[in-house]
Amino acid sequence: MPSKHKNRRSYRDPDRPRGQRLNEREQTQILTLYHIAKWNTSRIVRELRLVRPTVISCIQEGYFTPKRPLGRRLILTTQKRRRL
Repeated sequence: MPSKHKNRRSYRDPDRPRGQRLNEREQTQILTLYHIAKWNTSRIVRELRLVRPTVISCIQEGYFTPKRPLGRRLILTTQKRRRL
């Protein structure tokens, strides 16, 4: 039985390996185009040659802000290090 959606093609870049995660630059680029340039997801998919669910999940996750390390800083001077 032939497939139902014959003419539907993905805009995915064939040179990009499957399962490769987006790096920080690509995520920032997607979010900037979506929020600031007001591009819709289909245009982002077409221009950046990514898969639609990847772009949608990136937009839903939002911006990543790194968490600061927990606990207090160590007060370890050079003299104390030498003594240890």
